[in-house]
Amino acid sequence: MGDWGSFKKEILLSALGMAVFAEILSLIVYKPSLWFAAGLAAGTATTVGCFLILVRTGTLTEISKKGGPVVGGYFSRMILYGIVFFLCIKLRISCGFGCLAGFLTLHFGILILYGIVYRFFRKKKNPLNDWIEPKEWNDFSIYDDEEDDW
Repeated sequence: MGDWGSFKKEILLSALGMAVFAEILSLIVYKPSLWFAAGLAAGTATTVGCFLILVRTGTLTEISKKGGPVVGGYFSRMILYGIVFFLCIKLRISCGFGCLAGFLTLHFGILILYGIVYRFFRKKKNPLNDWIEPKEWNDFSIYDDEEDDW
C-alpha cells in the first residue's frame, strides 16, 4: 500500500483535526463543558489506539497468512471501545456523548480526507483506492488457519 508511515500520519492528523472541530462545535452549540472535552479526548484516544491495533493486526495477518490476528484484534478493539464508553457514561452523560463524538472523529476524518479531499481537490493518488496492482483478496487459500474440509 505504499508508505504506511505517511498514510497513518495523515489519518491520525485528520482524526485530531476532527476532534478539535467537534470541540469548537460543542462550544458554539452548547456551552463549555469539561466533561464533554474529557469524553471527546478519551473517545479520540481510544479510536486512534484501535486504529493502530487494526494496522498491527493487518500487518500480522499479511506476515502469517492466518486469520487469527484479525479475530483477536477485532475482539480487543470492541472490548476497548466498550470499556471506555462504559467508564465515560458512568462519569456523566455529557462525558458519554463526548466519548461517542470522539469515536467518530477518526471515521469522519477518513471520510473527509480520502472521500472528499483526495477525490475532488488533490491530484495525487488515493491510498485507499489502489486498484492498479492485482490483489489476492479473493484467494482465501492463503489464509488457511485450520484444515477445513469445506
